[in-house]
Amino acid sequence: MDAKGLLQFQLNGSFGLLAEVAAGTSDAEWRAKASTTSNPVGFTVWHGARTIDWAVNWVMRRAPELADKAEWQDVRVTAALFGAGATREAAHAVAQDVPRIRVAAYVDALRQDAAAWLAALPNEDLSTAVDLKARHDQKPEYMTPAVWAEIEDLDGIPGWQFLARPCVSHIRVHYGEVTNQLAVLRTPSVPD
Repeated sequence: MDAKGLLQFQLNGSFGLLAEVAAGTSDAEWRAKASTTSNPVGFTVWHGARTIDWAVNWVMRRAPELADKAEWQDVRVTAALFGAGATREAAHAVAQDVPRIRVAAYVDALRQDAAAWLAALPNEDLSTAVDLKARHDQKPEYMTPAVWAEIEDLDGIPGWQFLARPCVSHIRVHYGEVTNQLAVLRTPSVPD
């Protein structure tokens, strides 16, 4: 399997993990958090999907994000952008205002769109360095200090690595986080 084939396989896996959590979570769990310092489950799943949308569509394809299109405007939460640098208040707003069933549909549409793009992408395009500063000139909100602090280490890396980090490894880290949170939320309380 070549590098592109591996990325296709891994990206499809990321979508599968996000879809699994969205489908297997109750509405109450979606809005819940396992501790005072964690984000709500729904925010974390939404953030995974929005991160892939940002990385694939905005950065790599240099096209509008799926969430910028009229059909998906309800998935956008302006204060949370794509999740990087979001405040606790914005994270809670996402979990309250964006239903899991809607995020599940967004993940499905995004999966189809991203898979078709990646299948048609020439292998050599994956070696081109990512220029986040130039790309974010058109969306200055993506260059605020809180957002930039979370993504600046992605600036200048090759496209294949850019896709592998936020769209693959980052998703798996959050998947582990969410499955642990759900385990805590689903554990019955034991009286003292």
